[in-house]
Amino acid sequence: MSLFEFLMVMVSIIIGLGISELLRGVARLIRSRRETKAYWVQLVLVAAIFIVFVQQWWEFWQLRELQEWTFALVLLYLAELVGLYLIAHLLFPEHVRGVDLRTYYYGEMRAAWWIGIATVLIAMTFWPVAIGHPVFIADNLSTWVALGSFIILAVSKRPLVHSTLVPLFLLFAIWDVVEFSFVVSSS
Repeated sequence: MSLFEFLMVMVSIIIGLGISELLRGVARLIRSRRETKAYWVQLVLVAAIFIVFVQQWWEFWQLRELQEWTFALVLLYLAELVGLYLIAHLLFPEHVRGVDLRTYYYGEMRAAWWIGIATVLIAMTFWPVAIGHPVFIADNLSTWVALGSFIILAVSKRPLVHSTLVPLFLLFAIWDVVEFSFVVSSS
C-alpha cells in the first residue's frame, strides 16, 4: 500500500460519512414529503455541499505525488473534511416529519455557516502549507467567494441574501470543478 492509498482511506471514510448524511437527510425528506415543508434554499445548499464533498475527494488526487506528510498536515486536511461533515449533519433536523425546513434553516443553520467559515479558512491554509500553493490565484476564487458569502450568511437572516448567495455558492463550486479540476489523470 502506498502512502497516498493509506491516506486516501481516511479521507474517503470522512467524505463517505458526509455524503451519507446528505443522502439520509434527503431520503428522510422524501419519505415525509406530505408532512414536511421543504425549503428550496436548503436543498440548493445540500447540492452544493455534495459537490464540494466530491470535489474534495477528486482534488485529493493532486496530492498523490507528495512524498512526505506530517501528522499536522493530515490533521489540517481532515479538519476541512470534518467541517464539511458537520455542515452536512446540520443541514437537516433530527426529525424532519412535520418540520418547516424554512424555519429550521433560518433558526439552526447559523452554526453551519460559522463552521463553514472555519472550514474555508482551514482549506485556504492547507494548500499553501502542503505544496506551497499561493493563496491568491484563480483556482482559489471560489474559496474566497465562499468565505465572503459564508460571513454574510452567518450574520444575515434576510431570505433575499440567502436565496442569492446559496445558489451562487453552488454555481461557484461547479465552476471551480469544471474550470480547474474537471479531469484527473495518472500522469
